[in-house]
Amino acid sequence: MNKKIIITSFILLSSIIIPQTNLFAWGGRDTRIGLAAGMFAAEPGSPNIALVFRTGPYDIKFAYDFTQGNQYLFLNGSYMAVNSRPMNHIFSLSLGLGIFGKFYFGDNANNSFGGLNTPISAEITFIDNFLQFFATVAPGLELIPKPRFTTQALCAWIGFTILLDR
Repeated sequence: MNKKIIITSFILLSSIIIPQTNLFAWGGRDTRIGLAAGMFAAEPGSPNIALVFRTGPYDIKFAYDFTQGNQYLFLNGSYMAVNSRPMNHIFSLSLGLGIFGKFYFGDNANNSFGGLNTPISAEITFIDNFLQFFATVAPGLELIPKPRFTTQALCAWIGFTILLDR
């Protein structure tokens, strides 16, 4: 994959999210950081580890797959339109729209792809909202290299976040 495309994608995502985010003075959802284990439906034996960052209605994941010969970087940025809608005191649901890119390295660079997804997340919070466990499923529409619905763009994560501020 051409490094210019990766850098351009990162700059584009950053230029959309960062100007709208004041990390420690947001009146909406709290700022959280955490880890998640993720997987693509097309590659069930190839899990990845993701760094999760959530602030306001934004949910950002940076993931890397360590499988030998199949390493990739995964970026996902989502705007959660239905943002942590409480179902009871500890359980909530979120629904959003996001963009993603999966960038392979080396000989597999031509397998890289990206597109749009719709993350659906269930969250459970503990210890006065300090610790949050979540499960997310994100069906997607692959737009690059060509528009299509595939299981390759369907991904899921299970993880946790901790509260950074209120």
